[in-house]
Formats: sequence, structure tokens, C-alpha cells
Amino acid sequence: MSNKNKHGLSRYIPADVERDIRVRSKFGCVFCRSAIYQYEHIIPEFNDAIEHSSDHMCLLCGRCHDKVTKGQISKASVRRQYEKVQADANIKRPFDDLILDSQRLTVVLGSSIFNGARTLIEIDGDAVLAIEPPEDGMSFPTISGEFSDENGEELFRIDRNVWSGRPDVWDMKVEGKEIIIRSAPGKIALKLIVEPPNKIVVERLDMRTRSAFLRLRKGSLEVGRVEADAEYSIGLERFECDAADVGVKVDSIGVQEPVLKAVRMVGGKGLALEGTGISLGTGASRMTILGLSIEHATRRYTKRMVFPLQEDLQGYSEILPPRI
Repeated sequence: MSNKNKHGLSRYIPADVERDIRVRSKFGCVFCRSAIYQYEHIIPEFNDAIEHSSDHMCLLCGRCHDKVTKGQISKASVRRQYEKVQADANIKRPFDDLILDSQRLTVVLGSSIFNGARTLIEIDGDAVLAIEPPEDGMSFPTISGEFSDENGEELFRIDRNVWSGRPDVWDMKVEGKEIIIRSAPGKIALKLIVEPPNKIVVERLDMRTRSAFLRLRKGSLEVGRVEADAEYSIGLERFECDAADVGVKVDSIGVQEPVLKAVRMVGGKGLALEGTGISLGTGASRMTILGLSIEHATRRYTKRMVFPLQEDLQGYSEILPPRI
């Protein structure tokens, strides 16, 4: 198949045009709402097109696209459906064809593994990241999260797969097994890889919610918060828990500056990192953790403390150059 048409137009679609098509198609096939899709030139066909335009292109899944190619669905029907989707504020949300048929999902974030956790991350009493099994009749995981800008102002949120917020400041894209959410051009906030029947791997994570942040860095899950001229974060190394009510719980209000004083197992409350405002595996039936780190970054220096979590809690600290 040629990469250019008779007018010399490349099959490559500019990123801003792709995004506008996704927004106007409400992030799914305009007919069946599948979240696995292709970009369709409505009229004219690609071979006759002189440009890629979101006015004349939409999203179609492979099956619906094949029906159009075979003449089972007319181009006029595609045009009418595209216009209907854009005008319908209550259009069905997208789904995909990846069958997650387990009600006990395993979510992998770097070296941390959450088996059957109801909420992955909770900050100050609010669930800021949750990935749950599909709802009845759906095969798409149920995702919830909050996304803010560098000043802590909310950009958008996902509430059980319902995306809300200004459409000009975020983007969601599904390609094969990957779900990619961007909070700004070129900035991936969340990248998931769905591995049926029961696993989701979080490959990229860089979320901000109010003054707190979540990120993956060098395989470590980091949870922390941002002050006017400093950052505080806790990094988890090879943490795993089963059936937790909350995987990681953070109190960013009651603790001014995290300083690890002790690690204690508290019945029903999980593993408490005293002095940090962080607890792990609340309500879990089983958990393990092989190490953690605390980082205090300022404009003058970065202090990093590493604890392998041996019996005596011996660790080491180092002073690094400033990174903020």
C-alpha cells in the first residue's frame, strides 16, 4: 500500500488533526463506540484527498471500517453519524475489544504490584487513582483519576471512565492494548497496557492532583507533594499487596515534612510509615516490601534517604545536586 495518494498527500496525519478527530468523535468509533479505532476519510476518499481535515475525517473501528469498504455502510451514513456523535452530549462512552473477564485485577506500577486493590492511591481521603474491573456488560477497565496543572489547578478528571474537563487541555488515545492519557502536548500523564484476562501494567505515570503527585521513576512508584520551593516524596521498591482497600494512603495535610521514624504493621491499617503520613496496604490480606526511599528536593540540594527495610531499618543518605 502506497504511503502517498495521487496528490502526494502522505498517510501521516498531523498530531493536532488526529487529536481533533478523537475529540469530535468522542474518543471512539462513531458507530459502535469501540475505543480501538482507525482514522477514516469520509469524503473524499484518501486517494482523492488533498489534506487531512477533522471536518471530513472521523474514528471507525476495524469492523465498521470494513463495512464501509465493502459498501455495507455508505459514506453518507458515516457523515450523518459523525455529526450525530458531535451533537449528542449523552453519546455512549467508548469501550474496547480487550476482554478483562476477571473481577480481581492485578495492577502493576513499576516494581509495585496491587492484586485486587479497590483503590490504588488515596490522598487526603480522596481516591486519586483507581483501576477497577469492568462494569457489567463492558470489557473496558473502570479508571478513575484526577489530573492537575503545575499550580495544582484541576485540568480534568476521569470518574469511572467518564472523562470531564476542558477538552483543549487533555487527550486520551487507545492503540491496541495501550491506553495513553496526556495532560499537555507531549506530556504523558498515564500509560496503561492491558494484558487480558486480569492484568494492567502502568508503564508511565506522571499525575498531579492538588499539591500531591504520583509518578514512576526508574521503576519506583513515587508518591509525594509539592510546596512553594520544595518537593517531598516516598519511593516504593518491590511492594506487593493482596486485596487491599487502599494500596497507598497519603496524609499530606497532617505531616509537614516527611521523616521516617518507624515502620509498623497496624491491624486493619496496613504498613504505617510513621512520620511520613503514608500507609501501605490498608486492609490487605498479605503484603511485602523490600525497600523504600525518601527524597527531599529543594532549589539548593536534593537529599535522598534509602532504606532496604532489613530488620534493623539501617539505611543510608546522600546529598545530590538540586533538580527543581
